[in-house]
Amino acid sequence: MSRALLRRGVLALLPLVLLSLAFVVMRHELRELSAAAMMRALTSIPRERIAWAVVCAASNYLALTLYDVLALRHLGRRLPYRQVGFASFVGYAFGHNIGMSFLTGGGVRYRLYSARGLSAWDVARVGTFNALTFWSGLLAVAGGALVVDAGQGAMSALSLRPGVARGLGLGMLGVLGAYLVACARVRRTLKVPRLGVELSLPTLRHAVAQVAVSCMDWTLGAMVLWVLLPPGAGIQPASMVALFAVAQLLGIASQVPGGLGVFDSVILAALTPEVPGAVVLGTLVVYRVIYYLLPFAVASLMLVGHELSLHRGQVAQWWGRRRQEG
Repeated sequence: MSRALLRRGVLALLPLVLLSLAFVVMRHELRELSAAAMMRALTSIPRERIAWAVVCAASNYLALTLYDVLALRHLGRRLPYRQVGFASFVGYAFGHNIGMSFLTGGGVRYRLYSARGLSAWDVARVGTFNALTFWSGLLAVAGGALVVDAGQGAMSALSLRPGVARGLGLGMLGVLGAYLVACARVRRTLKVPRLGVELSLPTLRHAVAQVAVSCMDWTLGAMVLWVLLPPGAGIQPASMVALFAVAQLLGIASQVPGGLGVFDSVILAALTPEVPGAVVLGTLVVYRVIYYLLPFAVASLMLVGHELSLHRGQVAQWWGRRRQEG
């Protein structure tokens, strides 16, 4: 079998595999959320706050598309935003829900970007650049929160001593500072002998843009949860962003898609007893529906529509044969 034929076969099967995974994950998550719990949570939260949460989630996914915009600009590849935004949104929606984002989101990107002339290596470099963008914002937000909050307030859920919390925060900010210095002063291409690959560092300007875009991503993501909380929750937006970043960091370390369970337990520990545990859990249910399941469903439909439009000739022939047979 030729390499070109194998490549076409993989590209043809990839959407089916991803959509099958999407169906399995969607079914699993909906089974975990009982209808009674969802209804109680939905009825206890005013519609205005749910609407604001949807707006924040949409803005967050819009901000996530800027990850790919920066990555492609760094690679010197210019594509129309409608193509970049489509691939980025679908990739992140799948990665957030299925897990192993570099593989699942990268698979979606490869399927969509390969039709635009990007190679598998280009898509891998986009994924690497996006990972740097993601971590730069996380280091900035979580590091700054630990230094300022020092394990108190919302961060008390971590049970860290103030000195330890500040030390961790300063360490995170130090790593971020070292990255920015490397982008400003180190040669642009770094060789990794053991892996046999080369990493291309962005310019300082692009690195600063990475931090800005990622911080915007983290802030909007936290606001989805914050606007759903009752007014008497007693947590300010800045503290919510800090708590959200640290809880997500622990969720990422667990390797569970969406940090399910780990993220929720950190938020629950931080917000109770000021907010009743049942209210926090109900809010987290609605948060997951808005931030994970709703974009996931939209992205799945978009991917199906994209595949049907690419193969509309075959679909029309199949439909014609079915009508003749019927």
